[in-house]
Amino acid sequence: MTAAFSWWLASTVIGLLALPVARRLFRALPDQGVALARPLGSLLLSYLVWLLGLSHVIPNGRLAVALAMVALATVGFVMVARQPKEWREWLRRSWRQVAMVEGLFATAFVLFALLRSYSPEIAGTEKPMDFALLNGVLRSPSFPPADPWLAGHPISYYYFGHLQAATLTSLTG
Repeated sequence: MTAAFSWWLASTVIGLLALPVARRLFRALPDQGVALARPLGSLLLSYLVWLLGLSHVIPNGRLAVALAMVALATVGFVMVARQPKEWREWLRRSWRQVAMVEGLFATAFVLFALLRSYSPEIAGTEKPMDFALLNGVLRSPSFPPADPWLAGHPISYYYFGHLQAATLTSLTG
């Protein structure tokens, strides 16, 4: 259960880092993007890791994830620092809504983790292929990652979802 907790904690931190960007992008929504901050953070973080790996500047791994998190945190900090009074007022007005969104996510996360704990094996459907692609992304120093079945060739398949899982895996160990 500590692995599940570390994933929840990491996704929460990623969501907090992306909250300023989400509020800016989705300000017309009733919650101003609070519910979308976590998935947006995952997308932005994974995209930055992908850009670093694609450019061969930093090898794919924990350092790339850490640099991407620093970049995301810097953007968020600058956005908050430019309007600190507005952010304090928004937090004072919206803390219940933020708590409700986080509570809903935590509840769903725990329920799905418990459900998955009853059948944790990777047998059946696309799970073996997903596991192979996830490991291919995790082990690859750059992008596109090596194909786990066709040695010496890059993956000829969409792998961004696997990159998102690999980014969270790299972050949490």
